[in-house]
Parts: sequence; structure tokens; C-alpha cells
Amino acid sequence: INWSHITHMLRRKANESGIFGAFEDREGSRPAKRHKEYERDDDRGDSDIEQKLETLVFGNAPFQSLDRALAHHGSDGDDDESASDEEDKTDKPEVKSLRTERQAAAWHDSDDDDVSVNILSQKRLKKLRKTSQEEAISGTDLSTRLRTQFEKLTGGARPEWASIRRGKKKRRPRHSSSSSSEEEEEDEFMQRTGDLLAPSSIKLPPSHVSVTRLRDLNRTEAVVQCVEFHPSASIVLTAGFHKTLDLIQVDGQANPKLHSLHIQGFPITCAHFTRDGREVVLAGRKRSFHVYDMVKGKVTRVYGIKGHDKCWFEGFKVSPDNSLIVFLGKDGYMPLVSNRTKQWIGDLKMNGTVKSIAFTPDSKHLLSSGSDGRVYVWDLSTRDCVHSFTDEGCLLGTSLAVAPNNKYVACGSDCGVVNVYDGQCLTSERPTPLKSIMNLTTSISCASFNPSSELLAFSSKLNKGALRLLHFPSLTVFSNWPQQNSPLGHVSSLDISPQGTYLSVGNDKGRALLYRLNHYCKGTSSA
Repeated sequence: INWSHITHMLRRKANESGIFGAFEDREGSRPAKRHKEYERDDDRGDSDIEQKLETLVFGNAPFQSLDRALAHHGSDGDDDESASDEEDKTDKPEVKSLRTERQAAAWHDSDDDDVSVNILSQKRLKKLRKTSQEEAISGTDLSTRLRTQFEKLTGGARPEWASIRRGKKKRRPRHSSSSSSEEEEEDEFMQRTGDLLAPSSIKLPPSHVSVTRLRDLNRTEAVVQCVEFHPSASIVLTAGFHKTLDLIQVDGQANPKLHSLHIQGFPITCAHFTRDGREVVLAGRKRSFHVYDMVKGKVTRVYGIKGHDKCWFEGFKVSPDNSLIVFLGKDGYMPLVSNRTKQWIGDLKMNGTVKSIAFTPDSKHLLSSGSDGRVYVWDLSTRDCVHSFTDEGCLLGTSLAVAPNNKYVACGSDCGVVNVYDGQCLTSERPTPLKSIMNLTTSISCASFNPSSELLAFSSKLNKGALRLLHFPSLTVFSNWPQQNSPLGHVSSLDISPQGTYLSVGNDKGRALLYRLNHYCKGTSSA
């Protein structure tokens, strides 16, 4: 820095602005005389001017002269650095305190203690009360209770984004060859997530089942031969001998009809959704079957199956993996049809006449039963019968059902007995049933498990009101429902919704009844 040049410029500026007017002769002497006096006292004037300039620039505090300041600036640089270091050291505790404050959660507010919230003012806050007399709580208590409620819904685990990180995060190298590792560190809280809804820990009680009747799904003039819920949407299908397929939205109140499809000259005996929910397969007492594409709104008729041109296709099942359609053929044959191409790909053959089939949840095996009183287990990958066992006391098997948890097999017979087996039936030729249910006395026509494998609904269409609900694992039949005055009629078909919320029953009066299983409808409105 050229301090001499700066001093000269400041002095020139001061002369132009009249700063040195105080040096003028107050008695009004001539300018020549003042100039001459200034030259005689040049040394004293220079020092006075420097002091005036220092006072003007740096204030009234005593400062060293500019020359000495320049010398001090060059010689004491190290001292200034040490002084700055000391200042930095003194500032470090403040930085640390700021870091501590930054680590505090953003939702902590010291003013919450001064806030009073009336939890009776809104219905959604009433569930936060600990006692029925409690009316007002502080903002801190409200925050704590809301946090507790949230942790209950998420299974008790606090999410990563709500936790304060105590440790320091390791710094990644600038040049990293693995981009995936960088993304994992940057989006750490996205790596692990819990269920949005906590799994229900409350089991279905074995002594009592709460059932509420809702508005009927449909009323027709013919027997409802089949009723089934859509695998993912709140839709149910009904069909029967009136040659009409009805698609109905399930809301429990209005249950509006979405679409009706009439197929001329085709009485429907069996109808099922495909597992992807895009198509409906329809069968009847014909040598062909129909496929209705719900997305395109198109109906396709499939004429016959190779090698089975003379048989009817009254019943069938769709595999859980949506790859196969297995029909109940003639003389023990079970034609296998590809669900993708709707073409024949093979046959399975059992002794006697096939009356009922059921897939295992993994779609690896198929169970079939019929007129010889035995149950056959088929490996669908090799299409071989890998095992068969005798259903105890059965002469004619009429119904089969496999639990979604793959732990139970229910076998219904023409005498009204339902035998419940565990996994032992897949290895033993004469397994002993866990229990034989003898509440019905006529042929079992329908059997279906609920999604949680806690409930089995089975019925017979030969007697009025012949429907029962079996509890698992206690294997007891609920005695409180259905009652004598329950308007079930002769039950021709039944199904339980994918969430276990609804039970639909089709009867001989052309009605598709809808019941709500109250144990499974808490906190959900979907089917």
C-alpha cells in the first residue's frame, strides 16, 4: 500500500473542501501574508495537518502516524496472525453451541407448554384421551400422544427421517467408482421402510362372530350359480342360468351395477376373474367357453378343447399365478388350458369322475377329488400324480379348499361331512383329520377360506339355510350365525372378499346377499 500517495490525495481533497479554513487568519489578513507564514512554519504545519488527517480518517482515538502504522503493519504480521488465531479459538465454543442447536429436532417448540388444546373440539382428537373426563391438554402432551399414535400405526418403529443422527457420517471419497453406494448413503432413509399399516395382532375370537347384513348386490329371476369378488378392485361378479353376467361395485350402501353382459343361448354355470383382474372366463353346459375382456369390452368365444370335443365344460378354476385354467372334464380328465393363449396344453387323468379341484397358494400343485373317495395331488410342473390319500369316511368328494397359509385342507363330501387336514395328508395315504365337521347333513357344494385362514365358509344347496362358518385354529363352528331367521335360502354359491371384509352369498331366489364381517372391517372400507 502506497501510504504517501494516500496522504497526498487526502491532503489535496482537504484543501479543496476547505477543511483547513480554520488555519486562515481570523483577522482577515491578506492571502500572501498567510502563505508566507505557512512557509515559515512548514515543519510544524505538516505535523499538524497529519494529525488533522488522522483525526478525520480514524476518529478522535489516538493513532500512530501513517508511516509508523505502515512499519508496524510490516513487522507485526505474525502477531496479528496469532491474535486472529486466538480470536478463532474464542469463537469455537459458539460454533459448537450452534451445531448443538442444529441437532435439535425441528418439531420441538418451547411454546408448546403454553398452549392448551381442547381435544373434545374435534372427533379425530377424542381417541387421544386417556380418560373420559379429560378435556384439555398442553401442546407438548398433544405432540407426544400424536407421536405415540403414529408409532402404533407403523408397528412401533420410528422412521429413519424422524431420528436425530448422533454420529458423524463418514465422508465419501471425491472420486468413487460405485455410484450405487453413493446413492445409498445419500438416500439412507429411503432404504428401509416399514408397513404403512400395522399388521393386525387381534385374532378372530372362536366363540362369537359379528356379521351385519348390507344391501343386496343383485336380484335376478334365476339361481345365482356363481358369485366372486375381484382380486384387487371393489367389484363383484354374479352370473346364472339367465345368461347374464353382472359386474357390481361394492360399497355396502348403494352397490351400483357397473355393467351387464348378456350372452344369447349360453346359460352360465361357472364364472371366474383371472388373477390379474383383466378378464372374466365364463363356462356353461356347452362345448365351448367365453372370455370377456373388461379393458377392451370384447367377448371372445373359444370353440372346444383339443381331444375333448364331445364333453361339456361346466366347471373350472384359474391358478393363483394366472398361468393355467383347469376344467372339470369327463371320465376323470382335467384339461389344462393356457390362460395367455386360451389353448389346450395338456391333460390330467384321475380314477373315477372328477367333482372338485383346488390349487395350492404357490400354484405348484393341484388337488382333485371325485367319485372314488380319494384326493389326488398333482405336480403341475411335471403333470404327474405325486400323491393320493383316502378322505376318511368319504364315498363321493364334492368340494375342496386349501387355506391361503397352506396349512389346512378342507374336504367336503356328499354326506355333509367336512374333514379338515393338516400337512400330514400330503405324505400319508390314510391321514387322520384334525376334525370332522358334521353340522350339515347334505352334500357340500361350496367351501372357501378367508385370506387370513381364520375362517372357513361351507354350504349345501340342498337344504335351506345350510351355511356354516368354521373358526381356525380352534376348529369350532360359530353358533351365533347364521340364525334361524337369516334369509339365506338355498345357498348356491359363496365367496369372501380379498381383504376378508365381505361375505357374498348367492341363493335360489336370484339374490346375491352381502354381509359384512365386522372383525375385519375396522379401519378399511375396501372389499
